[in-house]
Amino acid sequence: MESEVNAFLSKIEADTAFSESTQLAYANDMRVFLHYLDTLEGQSPTLDDLNSELVVNFLETECKLGRRRNTLVRRLATLTYFQEFLVTSSTLGSNQFSGNDQIIQQVISRMPENRSPQCLNEGQVKTILAVFESSTRPRALRDRAIFMLLLETGLSVASLTALDMTDIDLASNRIHVHLEWVGDIWLGMNKAHGPLGDYIASGRPNLLDKPGEPALFISQMDGRLSRQGVWQILQYWGSQAEPAIHLSPRIVRHSAALRMNKAGMSSRDIQKRLGHRNILSTQALIRRLEANC
Repeated sequence: MESEVNAFLSKIEADTAFSESTQLAYANDMRVFLHYLDTLEGQSPTLDDLNSELVVNFLETECKLGRRRNTLVRRLATLTYFQEFLVTSSTLGSNQFSGNDQIIQQVISRMPENRSPQCLNEGQVKTILAVFESSTRPRALRDRAIFMLLLETGLSVASLTALDMTDIDLASNRIHVHLEWVGDIWLGMNKAHGPLGDYIASGRPNLLDKPGEPALFISQMDGRLSRQGVWQILQYWGSQAEPAIHLSPRIVRHSAALRMNKAGMSSRDIQKRLGHRNILSTQALIRRLEANC
């Protein structure tokens, strides 16, 4: 099944309708499901394992692990979309979930409803920054710069990981980025300037083993940091806060959008930063954030 999962995730990654955070969520859901099958069967899973009874058992196991309802709903949506991909590509003959659809919904309905946080408040931002500053590890300088750059610019993870050293102009406090639907522009870094300067001066040299590497953000394995790496970085530092703070690229971008709106930036400019195709999507997001954050 692993080759089919890889083909499915490649299709998701190539589809511009899916945001980076959605792509990473799908990838994580599929890895969790494959790990469950590996543990259950003790061998590499096959497509024969993809049936409604097994999905019920998988969701039951996730319930016992304390997953919230939103997580279970997303897990099921990912598996359903994977199944549709298999049917469309003629790899699978029919819907293998429909037999126990009612039971699947009963499993999910037993979990209490939860509202995922949509953005960070100022207190949470200060808490996260304090966690970064309490660490002396080189990666903390890198990760603080990533967090602040996302928070100040609203960039997508794809745009952030694509940054090269030549895209940074500390003297003028600007970064050069390529934005979807906009093209190449320079953006102000605002309060990300200090953290980014600290990372370039002290953090990046300690992470870099490969001379001539153009990437701005370096992974601990050397080379350009991946989008999945950014996702994991944010989750890690959020978990180090006391109390823990749910941190993801989506939440940081939502926080950036709300901050930019409060600072008086136009909806059109925020739309460009976020990469939305339609300004109505941007305006609806801001209204929702204003009501719930």
